[in-house]
Amino acid sequence: MDHDPHTVAGGPHAQEPATTTSSALPAQTDVLAPYRAAELQSRRLWVWSAGFLGAVLFAAILGGALFRVPYVALVPGSVKDTEPLLAVSGTEQFPSDGELLFTTVRLRQQPNLWEYLWLSFDDDAEVVPEAVIFGDRSAEENRQVNLDMMVDSKQIAVAVALEELGYDAVQTDGVIVQQLVAGTPAELALQPNDSILAIDGLPTTNVVTLVDILSERGPGDQIVLDVQRPGDQAVQELPVVLAENPEDPERAFLGIEPRDRERFNDDIGFTVEIDSGSVGGPSAGLAFTLAVLDQLTDGELTGGKRLAVTGTINAAGDVGPVGGVVQKTAAVRDLGIEVFIVPATLPPDELDAVFDKAGDDVLIIPVANLGEALDALDDLGGNVDAVEEFAVTNGAQQG
Repeated sequence: MDHDPHTVAGGPHAQEPATTTSSALPAQTDVLAPYRAAELQSRRLWVWSAGFLGAVLFAAILGGALFRVPYVALVPGSVKDTEPLLAVSGTEQFPSDGELLFTTVRLRQQPNLWEYLWLSFDDDAEVVPEAVIFGDRSAEENRQVNLDMMVDSKQIAVAVALEELGYDAVQTDGVIVQQLVAGTPAELALQPNDSILAIDGLPTTNVVTLVDILSERGPGDQIVLDVQRPGDQAVQELPVVLAENPEDPERAFLGIEPRDRERFNDDIGFTVEIDSGSVGGPSAGLAFTLAVLDQLTDGELTGGKRLAVTGTINAAGDVGPVGGVVQKTAAVRDLGIEVFIVPATLPPDELDAVFDKAGDDVLIIPVANLGEALDALDDLGGNVDAVEEFAVTNGAQQG
């Protein structure tokens, strides 16, 4: 079909398409503007709230870190081999392949608030008020007291070991007044920690001699006590009239709780020293006694094993309770030590807690005295016979 030449685009009669100017349209409105403004406001509010909460959280964290609470946390401390701490000179010594380890507990004084909360939920820690640990002493005073107790503990530990080996290392030369009975003659004349050296000129070298002398006196008798006060070398003569014994009116009664005053003889021909460093307290006493015995006798007192030990020891060889045993048990367990000797005199609930903390990983052996500790080592394969043989030989030589 042919096309009309008059209608061909670009032809002489072609027409332009119709156009309209912008002024002919109505003005357009941004219908989303209110929503954008609300969104911007919400974002600003969220940013402000997040910033405020962040500032509050930061202040709380900082405040908790700076705020110290009046508590002390007992946490597991170190476990140390005793042999490197011993210095023996003037006699033969026998190094050991096994290890006798003493344990410590670490004190974290006045933890911050967040540490306090964390430690309160830590099964291996115990958090207690400061007064429980320090009493009315400052932390520094308490530290010095513990260092002094360590000095005494080491001296006793060495002396007890030497006694076990047949040396005359522990001597008594008086009776110490531990406690006074209210309303008795002693309360009027004596003070706690006084030393009674004689009654009527008769030496009271120990509690047995004091009791023997008093048994020959009766109620109403006047006696004269030779007394030495702590820190004073002077001897005072104090007259005392004896009362009636509450349990037997025919017997005389002084009214004191006595204990032997011990002196340690270091004139044995050789020396034993223990370097405990900055560790304080008396709880390593039993460990040190066993370490000295092991060092001075042939064979392995430990049976070649790694053994941890805690407990005080007195001149009679009795093992006393110590603090922080649960935390010490945790330290022993975590180090893979399989045997832990502890005082049998611990409170029953604390001893139960020690067994629970040890679980199946650590063999707990409670002992009441040095003899029981040696029996335990014997059962574990230690050469305890060497101690007995040394004592017999040494006793015969000294006799």
